[in-house]
Amino acid sequence: MRETTGTIDGWWVAVVVYALLLVGQRLWRARRWVPPEWPDADYGWKVTHLFWVPFHVLDVVFGVPLLFAVLIAYFAI
Repeated sequence: MRETTGTIDGWWVAVVVYALLLVGQRLWRARRWVPPEWPDADYGWKVTHLFWVPFHVLDVVFGVPLLFAVLIAYFAI
C-alpha cells in the first residue's frame, strides 16, 4: 500500500471534472428544454425536472468516461 498523505490522485480529479460536466450539461438542457405538452411552461432551474429532459448524446459522451474514471480511481487506491 502506498502512502498518499496530502495528495489528490489525478483520477479523482477526472471523476470530479466529468461529474461536473455531466450534471452541468443536464442542468443547462433542463433550463432550455420546453415540454411538448406545455410549450408555454418555464420550469426554471428546478432540479426535480432534471430527469424529465430527454436523452442526449452528451449523456454518453460525459457519462461513459465518468464511469471509467470512477472504476480506475477506485482500483488505483
